[in-house]
Amino acid sequence: MGNLGNPDGTPSESSGSGGSSNPDNPDNNPPIGDPPPQPHDIPKVSECQVPDKSTPGPRVVRRLTVDQFEATVRDLFRDPSLSLPQILDEKDVLGFRADANALVIRDGTTKSIMDWAESTADWAVANKLDSLTSATCRTVDEACRGQFIRDFGRRAFRQKLSDEQVKSYDALFGMEKTFEDGAKVVVAAMLQSPYFLYRREIGNDTGAGVYELGPHEIANNLSYLITGTMPDDALLQAADTAADQGVSLTSEQIAEHALRLMTDPATRPRAEAELMRFTRGWLQLNRLISVVKKDTQFDALRQDMMAETQALVMDTVFNTDGTFANLLQADYTFINSALAQHYGMGGAGGPELTRVTINPGQRDRGILAHASFLTGHGGAEYSSPTQRGKMIRTRLLCQPLEPPPPGVDPNVQSLETPATTREIYEMHTKAEYCAGCHKYTDKMGFGFENYDTFGRWRNNENGLPLNTTGTVVEPPTGPDFDFNGVTELADYLAASEDVKACMVRYWSYYAFGSTWEQDGCTYEKVQEEAAAEDFRLKSVWLALTRTPHFTRRVQGP
Repeated sequence: MGNLGNPDGTPSESSGSGGSSNPDNPDNNPPIGDPPPQPHDIPKVSECQVPDKSTPGPRVVRRLTVDQFEATVRDLFRDPSLSLPQILDEKDVLGFRADANALVIRDGTTKSIMDWAESTADWAVANKLDSLTSATCRTVDEACRGQFIRDFGRRAFRQKLSDEQVKSYDALFGMEKTFEDGAKVVVAAMLQSPYFLYRREIGNDTGAGVYELGPHEIANNLSYLITGTMPDDALLQAADTAADQGVSLTSEQIAEHALRLMTDPATRPRAEAELMRFTRGWLQLNRLISVVKKDTQFDALRQDMMAETQALVMDTVFNTDGTFANLLQADYTFINSALAQHYGMGGAGGPELTRVTINPGQRDRGILAHASFLTGHGGAEYSSPTQRGKMIRTRLLCQPLEPPPPGVDPNVQSLETPATTREIYEMHTKAEYCAGCHKYTDKMGFGFENYDTFGRWRNNENGLPLNTTGTVVEPPTGPDFDFNGVTELADYLAASEDVKACMVRYWSYYAFGSTWEQDGCTYEKVQEEAAAEDFRLKSVWLALTRTPHFTRRVQGP
């Protein structure tokens, strides 16, 4: 939904098309509508004008992403193998599928949701009834009905049901003649409810237009930020206890549960998956999946390429408590025999990934020399200095680029005589109307020319020597930087405060699902918190939970 329209927290748009009754949405439809235009670059924001950086974020209601929806359904029914149809859609915005303004339910989706909810309710009651409620009764009296409604509703809505909600669902249950039929109707209705499909960040008015999020809202924010799914039993119980006491979760409780979700063997795999979702979106690693190559002989390696990068990220964050600079400068990696052959390296045998040291002369250090990045940001035939440089410019330095002029042919043409990719690209972009922008991308991308479009090391191209010198032209701060090869560029980026600031901006956008003009305070607060812990990646992640944006809201623009 994006920014909230109705002060009471109810969705601002709905329309009816029949179907089974839903007490939270009489017309049976979650909020629907067309999303507003989404940004193509990470938006600029105003500098923070508040000394204590206490500016909160806007009130929002945001639909679960597809990944969150699927994980939540499997956890709700305690069945990790549950197969789910593709009933929700989402747009890729800034490399992520988390933009609150893009996560809407359209007219054509509501019937699919209803059909899915009803069939899932039939399956759940037939196969999972004992896991849906703590009640042992199977009668249709008011006490037994109420126990089921409260038990399942608490987990489905990720908060306790109000008395009014219980009364509404009880009316549905009471119309059926058997416990099983009543349970099916209630489960189907709850699965279609906005309280299940959406995350509410509304809060309670404390005066002066500031709204403090309730304990369940904070618990949901925390769980989806760290694990990408609904709160586990311990976090949900903590929120219940706080709500019963009329208080919210304390900063100490938030920190305790955040760290637990990252490290507990039961929840760490979910945290690892969620971290990788952010990393793949931020560094545009998902391009590896979709990029088309003229030569398809290495398509089977793409999964291994991504696995290498994931293994290094997980090791850096969870095993060594490292930084993004460590990722850029890592002198080791994780490869199997297929990748070892691809890279021309030794030290690995068999299909399983093995940690190996990168020796001088084999390849450059760090994640920028991974085939996942180099292949994903390589062209169909050429290595594409433009795409590789563009990623550094927009994703690590947060500097937007102007789109190409209308009518410009972006297709690179080979030359009549043997030439290197660099020479071909320099010829292609030599026109003044091209060179003015390509200096911001290609001059960095040329530093990657030791790698072909599949990330394989090469010492020459077409029998010609390679020129791997490059320049970071007009970075956000500081003078131009000349370098030779990926290692020198990676060392520059590892020491750059601009890269740290850019990472915070993307991670904040991913965490909160939107940006707004006062996010400058949020960025500065995260940087301040993370800097106190040497900007370890885990500390940046945790710092998001310590911002006012995480626990407080204003009405919004």
